[in-house]
Amino acid sequence: MNLTFSDELADPRSYLPHHTARPQPAARSLRAAQHPSGDLTGVLDYIASSGFTFEPWQVATFVTALRTKPFVILAGISGTGKTKLPQLVAEATGVEVVIVPVRPDWTDSGDLLGYERLSGEFVPGSLLMLCEEALKTPDKQFFFVLDEMNVARVEYYFAEVLSVMETRRRTTGGIVSKPLNPSAPDDGGVNWGSVYLPANVSLIGTVNMDETTHGFSRKVLDRAFVLELSEVDLANYPSKSTAAVPVASWGAIAWMPNYLQLSDIDAPETNTAVTEAVNALVRANESLQPAQLQVGYRVRDEVALFCLNATEQSEYFVDRAETVLAPLDLCLSMKVLPRIQGGGAFIRDVLNDFASWTLPNQSEAGASESPSGFGLTHERVKLMQNRLDHTGFTSYWV
Repeated sequence: MNLTFSDELADPRSYLPHHTARPQPAARSLRAAQHPSGDLTGVLDYIASSGFTFEPWQVATFVTALRTKPFVILAGISGTGKTKLPQLVAEATGVEVVIVPVRPDWTDSGDLLGYERLSGEFVPGSLLMLCEEALKTPDKQFFFVLDEMNVARVEYYFAEVLSVMETRRRTTGGIVSKPLNPSAPDDGGVNWGSVYLPANVSLIGTVNMDETTHGFSRKVLDRAFVLELSEVDLANYPSKSTAAVPVASWGAIAWMPNYLQLSDIDAPETNTAVTEAVNALVRANESLQPAQLQVGYRVRDEVALFCLNATEQSEYFVDRAETVLAPLDLCLSMKVLPRIQGGGAFIRDVLNDFASWTLPNQSEAGASESPSGFGLTHERVKLMQNRLDHTGFTSYWV
């Protein structure tokens, strides 16, 4: 490859970031106008008519998580619909979905972001090609599903994508990020080196946690929402409807994040959903600090924004028996508990403290605690405690 150098000095303004006033996002008002709070009803009806079983809160959590951060991990035992859920949601909302099976021999990002043959020919990866297509059709949403993403070490092949995800910023032209593969050449009329992660691409991973797969580092867990699909009700017989359920076309605006970080919100300290989330995380950090597992600002922002976005779909955070599941309770389980792994006295103390303040129906709740407790989080903590007692080791994963 021949390098050509210009005789002129580059203008720093062409490559350094511009420090302009941050525009207030308009996505919230647009989404509210086009898609009222009942928009998930059609999705749930479509899934039910297809003969599959998902709780309303699972669908609501999946959609809300993707509207908060474009990276969701679906975990659980085999056969619970981890790959089917994004497919069904995509079918019901007019989203294009691409499923890529991860292979155990993935040790770098070449299959996702592209590589150069010995002949010098550049072969674009599957994610790079999808993002290039998404940039050409900004009004259409895309799901990129990494099936069984932890049969290989995620950090080996996904590190660049995780880093680029954190460079997202809102501009007057929309949400942009740094290029996915800046060293990629121009090829076939496409400048592959300029392709970035657009706002209309959502990344989804499915994982089984067993002896044949790899665990996740905090780098991965900090950047994803983890939705577990492990509880099954085999006695619930699904029925496939013969009546056609209309398919909606949400468009990319329906998936656009309202905010990228907490500072995008005017006076977040006055928002009840935000302050409740932050107070709970402050209390969680008190439990996590002795083991140096505490969460940072990224997790704080994502949990608070998830809870804020969940207010748009609050009526769907229920199970089939109409039992309410609090979005903040789900967030503590999705974003905090996966960090706790190991054995010994420190882990035991962390779990014991978590169990004490997440216990439902507390008679005396402090400023950082919900009066009704966090039932879902508490049940998972009890499971982790039981595993630690019996094996000397524990983790979030079933």
